[in-house]
Amino acid sequence: MQKRKRTNSSNLRTVYSRLFRITEDTFASREYDVAYHALSGALHCAASLKDTKYLKEVEPLAGDQLKWIDTHAPEYEHSTQSSSKRGLPSIYKNLATMANAKAVILQHEAKKG
Repeated sequence: MQKRKRTNSSNLRTVYSRLFRITEDTFASREYDVAYHALSGALHCAASLKDTKYLKEVEPLAGDQLKWIDTHAPEYEHSTQSSSKRGLPSIYKNLATMANAKAVILQHEAKKG
């Protein structure tokens, strides 16, 4: 198997921007699962880049999307209400938490030097 070449940071920033636009577009079309996965991909780009600014963009968007879902589409399987019936947090809540955690870790590592 051929070893995969690592994407350079410029390309990864472009991918992040595309995924961020995709999540906005698909969410507006009420394709919540696609929007979630695009936003998750953006989070992974931000983490690979070690870019706290990007992580700080992902966190509130995940929270805002979840708030909108909870208000306008509570029947959606990953709304707070639907998820809590299964005893789980929403995947959107998890995504916001993960973005925050990754940003905190990067900030801590930066302080440690």
